[in-house]
Amino acid sequence: MINLMGIVEDMIYKRISKNDGRFLRGAMSIAKKAGQKLLESYRSEEPVERGTVKELKTIYDETADKIIRESIEKNFPDHSYVTEETGFIAKQKDYLWIIDPLDGTGNFANHNPLFAISISLWVNGAPLLGVIEAPMLSERFVAIREKGAYHYDLFRRTLKMVNVSKNNMLERAYVLYCEGGETDKARVLNIIKGVFLDVKDARKLGAAAIELAYVGMGRSDCYITTRISLWDIAAGVLFVKEAGGDILHFDGVPYQWSEFDAIKSYDLIASNGKIKIGF
Repeated sequence: MINLMGIVEDMIYKRISKNDGRFLRGAMSIAKKAGQKLLESYRSEEPVERGTVKELKTIYDETADKIIRESIEKNFPDHSYVTEETGFIAKQKDYLWIIDPLDGTGNFANHNPLFAISISLWVNGAPLLGVIEAPMLSERFVAIREKGAYHYDLFRRTLKMVNVSKNNMLERAYVLYCEGGETDKARVLNIIKGVFLDVKDARKLGAAAIELAYVGMGRSDCYITTRISLWDIAAGVLFVKEAGGDILHFDGVPYQWSEFDAIKSYDLIASNGKIKIGF
C-alpha cells in the first residue's frame, strides 16, 4: 500500500531548510510523546469532581510538562522555553519554545475529549512553527511560517494542506469563543452578546488551541477570546495565519508578531479574514 501521508510529509520537508526540518520533527515527536501519555491517563482515570475549572490543575498537566521539558533539554539544550506549568527558562534568546502541555485541562479532567498539547517555536520574536496535538481526536495541526498549515488525520492516515473557510457572510458565521483568563463574566457576556444575534451560532469548546485550529481548518469562521496567555495560542495563531486567516485586535487592527510577549495576555480575534467582527 502506498503511504500517501509519507509522500506528502516528504514534500513538506523538501520545502523547508534542513535545520527547520529538524525543529519540526522534534516538535511533532515531543507532542506525540506527551499526547500518548495523556491519552493513556485519560482512558484509565475517572473524571474528577467539578470545581472551579479556571483554577483546575491536574497531575497530568505536570506529567506532560515534564515529558516536554525533558525532551527539549535533550534535543535542543541551548534553546529557551516557557511553559504554563514551569514558567520561563532563559537560555539562547533567539530560540524560544512556547508550550501548553495540556490545553483544555477542565475538559480533560471531566472526560471531555477536546484537549490538546500546544508546542510552538518562535525564532527572533516570530513563530517559526506550531504543532497542536489532539490525541483523543486523532488529529495533529501543524503550521510552518510562510510554508502553510497542515492537517494530520492520524486515524485515516491522511495529511493535507488546509485553508480557512470561504464564508463572507456574518449571518452564516459559526463563531467560537472563550473567556481565556478573563474573570469578569459580565465583560465576556457583553462581548458575546455583541455578536451572537448577528451570527449563525456561537459555541465554546474549552481548549484555545483546538478552537484556533478549527478556524484554520474552516470548521469555524472566527474565534474570540479575552486575556488569553501566549502559551494557549502560540501555535494556533500561526496555524490560522498560514491557513489564510487574520489575527486581530478587538478594533480590527491586525496583530504584529512583535506585539506578543510570553508574560502578557491578549484580547484577540482569529478570523477567516472575510467576515467582519470588531468591538
